[in-house]
Amino acid sequence: MFTTQSSAVISLRVFSAALSFAFVLVLALYLAGFDAVAALRDRSLSEAWEAGLLSDLGIFLVGLAAVSAAFAAWKNASLPLAALSLFCWLFAIDDALMIHESFGRYEVILFALYGILAAIVLFSFKKSTGRLPWPICIAFAAFIGSVAVDVIWHRVVLGLQLTSETEFFWLQLGYVVEDLPKFGGIFLLASCAVGEAIALRKSEKSWSISPAHTTDWLP
Repeated sequence: MFTTQSSAVISLRVFSAALSFAFVLVLALYLAGFDAVAALRDRSLSEAWEAGLLSDLGIFLVGLAAVSAAFAAWKNASLPLAALSLFCWLFAIDDALMIHESFGRYEVILFALYGILAAIVLFSFKKSTGRLPWPICIAFAAFIGSVAVDVIWHRVVLGLQLTSETEFFWLQLGYVVEDLPKFGGIFLLASCAVGEAIALRKSEKSWSISPAHTTDWLP
């Protein structure tokens, strides 16, 4: 079962699988003549039918992560999972409503809030379990890389005074470099949160049917 306590190696394999899926999807759309970049970004930014394809899937997955982590946190009375659920809820709402984009140059304030929440999540897991949750660590690292591209890449490209055609290419490439790792991180969070909820459910069923908790011994 893939959970928050899975190893770094397994977490990297899951991340690589998600990254490969997203890359193949984007490449297939591009080769088929569709707007692959539009599929990565919010559907409100383009009228193409494929707009928001991967973005919407990411929002669904991070929402699933939020619900699953909340369920597991409630059942286990787990502060780390509650903190993870809060992080995922804010992430899903932000992505769905494009909140940080509306902040303009001040979007770094919201990114700082995410950083604080991420630190709380990791600290609470470390304090509770005695080890860092590798799936979440790798997911957060992917998000940091995505944010770095979001904040730096486009400003650098626009400041280079390139020809319009070259500038357009590099800006489009920036969206790909920004959103693919982000999707991989989201998939990791969703996978480990759902895994926690399933593992908890299985342990409850196992406990309820174990011989020590049956009444078969009664006359």
